[in-house]
Amino acid sequence: MFKQAARKHTRITHDSRPATSGDPEVKVTAVFIGLLAAQFVASMSNTIISNAMPVIVAQIGANAVQYTWVITVGILANTILTPIAGKLADLYDKKKLFIFSLALFGTASLLSGASQTPTQLIASRVLQGAGMGMMITLTVVIMATIVSPRERGKFNGYMSASMAVSTVAGPLIGGLIVDSFLGWRWCFWIAVPFVIGTIIVVMRLLKIPVGQERSTKVHIDFLGIALIGAVVTSALVWISSEGRDFTTGDPVSMALIGVFVISLVLFVVVESKVSEPLIPLHLFRNRTVVLSLVNYVGQGAVMFSTAVFFGQYFQYGRSYSPSQSGLLTLPMTLAMMLAATVIGRRTTATGWWKRYVVGGMVSMVVGALLFLPVNETSSLIYVSAAMVILGAGMGASGTLMVAVQNIVPLEIMGATSSTVLFFRTLSGALAIQVFGRVMQSSVQSEVVGQLGAMPTSQSGTGSLDFSALPPAAEHIVRTAYGNALAPVMAVMAGILVIALIATTFIKGTSLRTTIDLSAVEEALAQDLEPLPQKPRVESCADGDAEGGSNLALASDREPSISEPHPLSAGRPTE
Repeated sequence: MFKQAARKHTRITHDSRPATSGDPEVKVTAVFIGLLAAQFVASMSNTIISNAMPVIVAQIGANAVQYTWVITVGILANTILTPIAGKLADLYDKKKLFIFSLALFGTASLLSGASQTPTQLIASRVLQGAGMGMMITLTVVIMATIVSPRERGKFNGYMSASMAVSTVAGPLIGGLIVDSFLGWRWCFWIAVPFVIGTIIVVMRLLKIPVGQERSTKVHIDFLGIALIGAVVTSALVWISSEGRDFTTGDPVSMALIGVFVISLVLFVVVESKVSEPLIPLHLFRNRTVVLSLVNYVGQGAVMFSTAVFFGQYFQYGRSYSPSQSGLLTLPMTLAMMLAATVIGRRTTATGWWKRYVVGGMVSMVVGALLFLPVNETSSLIYVSAAMVILGAGMGASGTLMVAVQNIVPLEIMGATSSTVLFFRTLSGALAIQVFGRVMQSSVQSEVVGQLGAMPTSQSGTGSLDFSALPPAAEHIVRTAYGNALAPVMAVMAGILVIALIATTFIKGTSLRTTIDLSAVEEALAQDLEPLPQKPRVESCADGDAEGGSNLALASDREPSISEPHPLSAGRPTE
């Protein structure tokens, strides 16, 4: 029965296929490399400008507020477009959407590099952030469409490793570009060749299954899009500006809080009534999804903030240059890459994921706690060892995405995957602001305690200008920054403990070998109530559908009757 169901929903490729169609495994690899390149440049687009911003500000005449918004608008657009892209992927042709996102990102990168004024750069960064959010989301959704969860484990490991490299390599590459004859504009233009190459690969090789024609007209949740934009924008603006641009009781602060609360309530009401919700609320009735979101809040907080605050620790607290700071974080990057790759391959080989995710979360908690005694004089060997443990945990925990995708049908794969990515991205953006408050509070408390007030010499970017400080004051401030990493990591450890507890309550199952959940829905019904499904993916067993081969990249391994589905009754769990 399983074999027949799998044949109905998934084209099984054999060696007898025409030679011109190519080896399916080779096609998967080629497409994956293209997707990986797109994800890499998209993820790096925020971090690559971090070391270049002082030069950019000087050349285009931006002030401190504009300096902040150049970075913030990219994160905002990325966060807002993540769930939108996921939902659109469930409604429309994923391949065309991905090509559009690539074209948008590439065009925005060209415009950003050509900007002559701060306003032009900020507007271009909005478009770049939108393209970035779509690219990253669609990369995950497309991989879920062309390979089964079991095979996806190793690919997910490579994608997690790519995220690690892009996070840390971005500032390094940006610093090198700015210091070279190329200039800061190539921090944006460097992405264009990767985008063009990915478009060529995707257009030539990527084949994605198409669903049945819908009996009703597709409805886009425009009101939901507007409301989630208001929720994200009001939250990020309030957290980043409260206490700096206004106080908690200020009318602007109260207005932002009001917009957030009202928009959130309206969003939930709208999503519960529309036919095509942006974020399907029924997902939150599933234990695995809810607990995984709690986990990803912790993962996002660590992934997006460690590079920022390790950079401040090394540069401000220990007087290293930006390029040296990037090199000093390499142990964490290498550990994350190695763990993600090894664990991803082990997940594919065994079909189990929970033991690796729980182990990764434990490693992250231990790694964060090891930073509690760190100060400006701590041994670099000790700091590197702590970063290795933290990075290894980050790499091992990335497999959880596959576990979430394992329990949902293909028809809502986009919305489910983007919901997870949305929570991860939003928590990362919020964590940077919250951890920044913790670090600045610690620094201010120590400096004011010794000097009586914070030094007033500031650079044009709003950052403390150490070169303008007297030697004694500079030593005090640097010492304060060296000591401020510990309270940040303490808060981070607390968040990770909550994420770890949530992870232990997720039901551990093995990963299925079919692409679509509907191939085993009868077995699923014996154990769990499946998530609501829409019309099934059109059968590919009898030939190509319109537009060419619909699933030429599917795994050529047929599910065996002797291999019950992981969610079927009686299946052992981890």
